[in-house]
Amino acid sequence: MRFKHLLYILFFYLGLSCKENPQEYPIKITSIPLNQSQQHVVDLSHLFSEAETDSLIKKILHYEERTTNQIAVLTIDSLPKHTSIQKYGTEVANNWGVGTKEKNNGLLITISKYDRNLAISTGIGTAQTISDTECKAVIDRIMIPQFKNKNYYKGVDKALDSLIFLWD
Repeated sequence: MRFKHLLYILFFYLGLSCKENPQEYPIKITSIPLNQSQQHVVDLSHLFSEAETDSLIKKILHYEERTTNQIAVLTIDSLPKHTSIQKYGTEVANNWGVGTKEKNNGLLITISKYDRNLAISTGIGTAQTISDTECKAVIDRIMIPQFKNKNYYKGVDKALDSLIFLWD
């Protein structure tokens, strides 16, 4: 009887120690949007007007010409299942070639409309200047308040201003 009791306790604690680990599955290359024309703003969720998209592109191109640092913005409807937005953004940035190979100086802002999620992914060279903590602060203090009011363009535009300031 005592042995059975100990066995139950053992299985109980064994069950508690086994945590469910949600696995991230590798992103299939087909789930990464194509960007063959090397656009700086790929608005698949149609969050921006044409004029707003043009304005963001001009700002990004002006900064790139001045510094060689590369920025891209991607909006999607939703993420592939079992994929974090940060990992997705990094995969997209690598696939698109955001940033130069020598400097690894790229940055991608990824916005998932229906998941209500966003991330700023940086290359290794960029991360030496703009930390993950600073990226999170830009998201929390600038982008999210604007997005709550459906001011997507204003949120991204102000985020770009802040990121460019941090990067300079």
